[in-house]
Amino acid sequence: MGETGLVRQRSASAVVGPSCRYHAVAATLEERIRAGEYPPGKPLPTVSCLAREFGVARGTVERALTRLESDSHLVSHHGQRWHAHAVTRLQSLGVRSFAQWAVASGLRPGGRFVDVARGRATSLEARELGERPGSPVLRVVRVRSLDGSPAMVEHTVFPGWLTATIESLSADAPSIADVVEGRLGVCLGHAEHRIEAFAATAMDGRLLGVSRGSPLLRVVRTARFADGRSFEYSDDRYLPDVVSLSLVTSSG
Repeated sequence: MGETGLVRQRSASAVVGPSCRYHAVAATLEERIRAGEYPPGKPLPTVSCLAREFGVARGTVERALTRLESDSHLVSHHGQRWHAHAVTRLQSLGVRSFAQWAVASGLRPGGRFVDVARGRATSLEARELGERPGSPVLRVVRVRSLDGSPAMVEHTVFPGWLTATIESLSADAPSIADVVEGRLGVCLGHAEHRIEAFAATAMDGRLLGVSRGSPLLRVVRTARFADGRSFEYSDDRYLPDVVSLSLVTSSG
């Protein structure tokens, strides 16, 4: 940083009270991480370097980094250095589909069909979809992305009555739910979720760019339309450093 930048940083620290300086340092570091200035997994500048840059004590920088670690999980301490983490998006679990949530959050959802196959419902699939065992179903595997980067793999089973609509979609259709709702005049009205840790299969790893056995966040979702008809039974496997999940409950 040039002399002007140093003067500006030091002037700013001079007018901010000691108890508030670490907040300002934390905010600046968070902005840099979210902007990609500090790549995920790479070490940040040393505490001493950051202290000199901001014109504050080492303890102030340590306090700022500790706050980032506890509040936003954007950094972690390994050995003698602090490292940046990837920025995660918070997805609320509700009735909306992945693409509908992404658009509402200002993100660009993407989808790519990997496999589409007709079949017969297993006992589990039939129970989740409210169908009879052996009923026609459509099994779909898709890679989902956010702003062009892989986020998760969907393994979804749809009831047979949706087969023609889904098979007519382009390979990169961003949202099956939007198309089904638009064409058939129905709306999603109910969804159930089960969340658990999961080890990536060989296929998951290949599609997400991680090693087999890497930890993923698994969401098993059953969704129905407002009229009671089933929409999907889906096994969604998220990269944990790309998406975090939020669930809000209320009484009554």
